[in-house]
Amino acid sequence: MSKIKKALRGLVAPLAAVGLVAGLSVAAAEPASASTIRDGWVQLCPWGNYKVHLEYAGEDNTFRQLGPVLNPGADCWWGPIPSGSKPGLIAVVGHYNTSSGTFNVIGPSREYLWFYNGKDGVGIAAEGTTANHGLSSYYYTY
Repeated sequence: MSKIKKALRGLVAPLAAVGLVAGLSVAAAEPASASTIRDGWVQLCPWGNYKVHLEYAGEDNTFRQLGPVLNPGADCWWGPIPSGSKPGLIAVVGHYNTSSGTFNVIGPSREYLWFYNGKDGVGIAAEGTTANHGLSSYYYTY
């Protein structure tokens, strides 16, 4: 038995080292993710169980609908952001399934608004459900 244990111990250390090096090389080879959305454009994907649309803050700081209201599971919509290269705010708005009411979809860091930097394009995926007064909905950007 001790010869088998010694043989296994002799194999485990080199295999672990190879696995560690392979894991590090894979992790180091992954590129940073960047949006593939055209500069000055936005994409919205309705992946939750609720209808969703975008609103954009105009120069007078009032929000206007940007694009159509998308049904759950519909194809993603994309279009130009009205300000072009100027920064601005985008809100993701969900629609309740049982009424005509709407709610703000919460994004990263529990924020309701996403700041568009005026340069890059952005993709927005709306997910989750309308449960808990819409608080079970969320979005993330890509």
